[in-house]
This record gives sequence, structure tokens and C-alpha cells, in this order.
Amino acid sequence: MTFSALAAAVICSGSFPLFWFIPLTGIFCLAAGASVLNQVQEITIDGKMKRTLNRPLPGRRISPRNALIMGIAINVAGILILYLTKNLPCLLLGLLNIAWYNGLYTWLKKKTAFAVVPGAVTGAIPVLMGWSVAGGSLLRPEGYFLAFVVFVWQVPHFWLLMLSFGNQYLEAGLPSMMTLFSVPAMKRIILSWTIASSAASLLLIFVRLVQWNITIYSLILLNAFLIFLMIRTFFMKSSGSNRALFIAINIFLMLFFIILMADRVFILG
Repeated sequence: MTFSALAAAVICSGSFPLFWFIPLTGIFCLAAGASVLNQVQEITIDGKMKRTLNRPLPGRRISPRNALIMGIAINVAGILILYLTKNLPCLLLGLLNIAWYNGLYTWLKKKTAFAVVPGAVTGAIPVLMGWSVAGGSLLRPEGYFLAFVVFVWQVPHFWLLMLSFGNQYLEAGLPSMMTLFSVPAMKRIILSWTIASSAASLLLIFVRLVQWNITIYSLILLNAFLIFLMIRTFFMKSSGSNRALFIAINIFLMLFFIILMADRVFILG
């Protein structure tokens, strides 16, 4: 989340002044604090899943009380840092994200297998926070186009986890997409969302967040490779694992941001 905020700031301004480390530290603290609080909220669930069984709380390496104090303290530190930077939009977005993640999303995960769709807002908001760090107006559409790419990307990113660990979610008492769709259907759904994410990223060319020909071609090739890799993994026998594809889709987002940052630094720098 902090990296996506940094990337958004660079994409907005085409520069990277060192004083940005202060608000970015605040954003990092809010992300870390929200994660700690989430693990406190879900200690029982984490203790029932093999994937999360060894986290510090279910592994009894940290007490719930100390974790709660830590989570609150880190969040307060983040709020104070953003308050002192006098960037009210960034602070308000950060508070909204905590409420959305630790309130709405954490509750929805216990109610519906589709919680990731509204939950994806929590990954898009840091993009807007970074945009505001660079002085970008939240009344203009460019920042929202960038945030929308991250919003759509998170759905196939999470459902790839569901494809690998869906049974563990059921054992922990959480709704799972695997009870609603067959494995082939899940693969088609994930591929469809990945294509939608690619389409959203290519829209940035038309709002001129990508202008340099080399970066435009790089972005097109990156998207084409991800879709090819997903088709190959899903629909060709002995052609890769879901775990490898999960790693690939994370690398995709990192490279996506790097390409856009390079473009803006070249064009505006």
C-alpha cells in the first residue's frame, strides 16, 4: 500500500522530493496498524487455517492485548504524522480506509464470498492518498483512473488465493467462492477480472497518464504476458501452478507502477 501511494505521488508530479518520506511514513503506519488490528479481530479464524496458523497471534508469540495496544499505537502515530503534514484529504482518506478495512470489510468476509469486491476499495484508497501527497487534486479524474486499476486488480489477486486455499476458508467458517463455482468456472472468472484489470490499465493511455511510446509498448506487452501466462496456467496441462501465478500477478502490479513512474519522470522531469 505504501509503495502504491509512493508510485501515485511520482506519477502525479513526475518527481520524488525527500520530504515525501514524512507523509509516506504516516501512510505506512496506517497500513501496518490496520493489519495488526485485523489480525487481532481474526485471531480465531487465523488459528483454524494452515495458511495463517503460524502468524504471531495464533502462534502465541504475541498476546492479543499487546497486539491491540501495538495496533492502536501505530495507527495513532500514522494519524499524527498525517495531521502534522497538514494534508487533510490524505488524513481523511486514511481514516476512511481504517474504517472500511477493519469495520466493513472484516465484517463482510464472514457474510459473503464476494466481500473482496467492496474490500478492494482499501487497496485503491492509498493510491488517492499518494496522489494527494504530491498535491494532485481529488476533483480531477486522473487519480481515480489510477486507483481503479488497483481496485480491479485486487479481485483476481485475492481469488487466486481462494483457488489455492478455498477449503481452508471453509474450515475456518468463512464463505468461499469454491462452494459457489466449480474450479473451471473460478478460473474463467479470474481470467475475466484479469482482462478487465488489463483493460483498465490501458485506459491510462487515453487519459495521458502514459505518454512515452516505449512505456506504452511496455505496458501493452506486460498485460499481454500476464494474460498469456494465466491462460497457459489455467487451461494447459502441466503448465504451472496457481501459486506461481499469484506471484506473477503481484510482480505485474509492481512493474505496472514502475513503468508509469518511469514514463512520468521522463515526460515531466
